[in-house]
Amino acid sequence: MKNPGLDRKIISERLKTLREREGITQEQLAQVLCTTQQIYSRYETAKADLPLHHLYTLTQYYNVSSDYILGNISYPKLPPELSERFIQHITAGDFLCRVSSFSRKSKRRLIDYVNYLSYREQLVKKEQQEL
Repeated sequence: MKNPGLDRKIISERLKTLREREGITQEQLAQVLCTTQQIYSRYETAKADLPLHHLYTLTQYYNVSSDYILGNISYPKLPPELSERFIQHITAGDFLCRVSSFSRKSKRRLIDYVNYLSYREQLVKKEQQEL
């Protein structure tokens, strides 16, 4: 049964592109995944869903994010500075991905709010320096 939240076509294209970029065969990659070439071929031809354990192995093998393989983002991996924790368990990259889904109006509001907070921070610093 096809998972309605995933686009097999995008996943299959990404898998094929990554494999070809590495210059390896489906058989070689199937060995990495501890599966058969026939099963792996079904992922690249969008005939089967990619299991979570294979997704994890592929992200480690190719050094890309799972969001890239799943088609949620268009770049293979976030730069290191965006992969560091920003606040609590959220990275700067996570934050940017969330913001990118906002409407234009919401993005404008967010920028206005960030500018306001920045202004307030500057006022507080100025007051502390004067003391």
